[in-house]
Amino acid sequence: MPGSRHLSCCCAIAAILACEPALVSAQPSGTLESDDLIGGATPERFLFYSGFDLWTFGYAGYAGAQWAPDSLNRDGFVLSAFVSDGIERFDTPTTRYRTAILRAAILPGWRFKRGNLEVKVFAGPDFEHDAFSPARAYHLPYRNSVGARAAVDLWWEPSALTMLSASASVTTIAGGYSARMAGGWRVFETGWIGPEIAVSSDRYSRQYRVGAHFTGLRTGAFEWSLAAGYVQDSFQRTGMYGRISVLTRR
Repeated sequence: MPGSRHLSCCCAIAAILACEPALVSAQPSGTLESDDLIGGATPERFLFYSGFDLWTFGYAGYAGAQWAPDSLNRDGFVLSAFVSDGIERFDTPTTRYRTAILRAAILPGWRFKRGNLEVKVFAGPDFEHDAFSPARAYHLPYRNSVGARAAVDLWWEPSALTMLSASASVTTIAGGYSARMAGGWRVFETGWIGPEIAVSSDRYSRQYRVGAHFTGLRTGAFEWSLAAGYVQDSFQRTGMYGRISVLTRR
């Protein structure tokens, strides 16, 4: 029955977004990183982020942090931890099915920066908790899975006015994966605006997205990212999605 394997791919999207705070934390081209400011500054070692993802048939929230013992702005070790949780529905003529997926991971990694190109790679343990409703559609009302996850984030500024961001994540849990790519143009020193595409897959289905984002809007110590666009899944369901996220450094 279709409902017995309906998805929660918005959680997969949330998982990759949780792995890619570099999207909104990169310094604009030609600016000094905080550790290089004249007179010295306290190195930023912590990055905290959270966000919310909504589409026609579901929603998910995510939060996490990165810690660099030396500095977030220098090459070296970075520890990433994140959690995402969401609910998605699938309707049949007689029943509404719901899937709730909680994902969490702790990912040691490394930061590399060469000029205006920044790359972060991560790998570590992964956890997933699936809860099903109604329970009669499944052999078990919930499932816990433990595996390993690897992720990579890329941020590149080819010029002072353009950027390219790419992220990918893969887990051994049910062969899940997700990937996202975005381009952008700098707008009046307030942030980046441009197109984005994304794909994700978990044990339930696949999801494809095409949209636009506005990234890097600063309000005090916080940086915001917004996105919206069109989504389709492997059940041929279509709709719109929206996303908002925020981060801060300490």
